[in-house]
Amino acid sequence: MSVDIQLPAVSAVADAIALAKAGDTAGLSAWISAGGDIDRHDADGWTPLLWACVRGHADTVAMLRARGANPALPHARSGALPIHMAGHSGDVATTTGLLDWEPSHLDAVWDLNGHTVLLQAVFYGHLDLARALVARGASTSITTARGLGAMEFAAQFQNAALMDVIRPYDSPAAAKAAYYESYLRRIAPSVPLSQRRAQALADRLSTAISAGLHDAASRPEAVAGTLAAVAALVERDGADVNRLGGPLQQPPLIVTVTGNNGLPPVEAVAQLRLSLAWYLLAHGADPTRHEQHPMGAQTIIRAAVFNHLDILKACAEHLEAPQLADAINEIPVVNGLTALHDTVLRATMAAPDHFEGYLAQAQWFMDHGGRSDIEDFAGVTQRAIAERAADRRVRARLLEVLVRA
Repeated sequence: MSVDIQLPAVSAVADAIALAKAGDTAGLSAWISAGGDIDRHDADGWTPLLWACVRGHADTVAMLRARGANPALPHARSGALPIHMAGHSGDVATTTGLLDWEPSHLDAVWDLNGHTVLLQAVFYGHLDLARALVARGASTSITTARGLGAMEFAAQFQNAALMDVIRPYDSPAAAKAAYYESYLRRIAPSVPLSQRRAQALADRLSTAISAGLHDAASRPEAVAGTLAAVAALVERDGADVNRLGGPLQQPPLIVTVTGNNGLPPVEAVAQLRLSLAWYLLAHGADPTRHEQHPMGAQTIIRAAVFNHLDILKACAEHLEAPQLADAINEIPVVNGLTALHDTVLRATMAAPDHFEGYLAQAQWFMDHGGRSDIEDFAGVTQRAIAERAADRRVRARLLEVLVRA
């Protein structure tokens, strides 16, 4: 249905945004003809082209191309290009139309999370789009902000079908490592002289946590050593448990919850991760503190991605009920996916032995104020993700949790 506009007067950019989100190509074209600024950002940083791309409205995108929209104009807050938003939508026609318009954007990197359009397709599980992109020559040596190439990214989410698509095009590990080093140099922050000691401590704390979690996978004795090292940095040296540190500029609690405990899970890693979370929370870590990269998100969202329900429960003990509900339902700038969106999305992709964990997490979120009717940027609610699950049993069990009487 078209959104009413008054011609020939130029309406506010909000009208154009509503038209673009709805895929009202004729109405948006009329708005432009009336003098509307096709490349104007709204208060939240969006242009009509960005919204048309993330909603997968290929016809609207084609019209905007013909009317002179700028395909290189990013989101004003997150820095995402239209091609990255098209990757979120998963719509092949929208994405290939943009690439026909601007071929150089095939491997354009979104610095916030390190994603190309291929990495976006992998993150959201868009199999057909990933297949089209690798056939078009998309690079598989470019990594996410956490150093994962497309193949490793698909493996992290146990998406065997995507791994099969990417495998014939996969790049050598050395190429991925070299790229990742260049990415980290590009996003490194500039630290004022007066802040360098505090920042060095934050960086050391981040390194101690991430290195300890890595070591615990092969050396169970690393658990005690890591906890001791973290305690020394905080209690002896005065490291701030809420200061952003490390190459991605994350608070220590987010460093702690980022990553899985191994496939299959390693008991020592799970023990260390939970112990670190308890320690940091006891010493004042704020679960609502946001990271800089890769999602600009807070701990509740990051923990949800990796199904750390035990840590989510620990965080809940340090938040008032309204704060927890707000954190569960927060819409992050990177993709609009709430913690419950991430949970349901991963549940639809997870191997059978991991599904139950995500299902329990979805139930816990719903019990603590989570909503299943919030649209992400592509217009998809948590419930809609569940309804799209290919496995009938997965779909039914998720909907039992998400649909309240």
